[in-house]
Amino acid sequence: MFLSILDELTQKGRGIHAYGAAAKLAFAQAQAQPDHAAGFYVLGKIAEEFVDLHERMPLSTEALAQFFAHYEGVARTLETAHATGDAGKMLAALNAVCAAPSLPV
Repeated sequence: MFLSILDELTQKGRGIHAYGAAAKLAFAQAQAQPDHAAGFYVLGKIAEEFVDLHERMPLSTEALAQFFAHYEGVARTLETAHATGDAGKMLAALNAVCAAPSLPV
C-alpha cells in the first residue's frame, strides 16, 4: 500500500520532480483511503518538504540516494506496521516516523 508511493518515485527517476509527483500521489491516496490517510499524509509531507527545500538547488547523486534511503525506510516502516493489521502498531509506527529527526540533505 504505502510502497506504491516508492514505485511512483522510482518510476519518475527519484529526482526533485519525482518527489513532487510522489507528494501529489500520497495526498490523493490519503483522500481516497481515509483509513490510511495519516500514513499517506506523512509520506506526502516529507516529499513535499524535500521539494520545497531543494527545488532550485543542485543536489549530488549521493544526497539524492541518501534521501531516497531515508524515504524508503519511512515507507517500509509504515507498510510493515500496516501488514500486521494492528492499529496500535500502526500508531506506534506513525509516532516513530514523526518523532524521528529529518535527514539533513
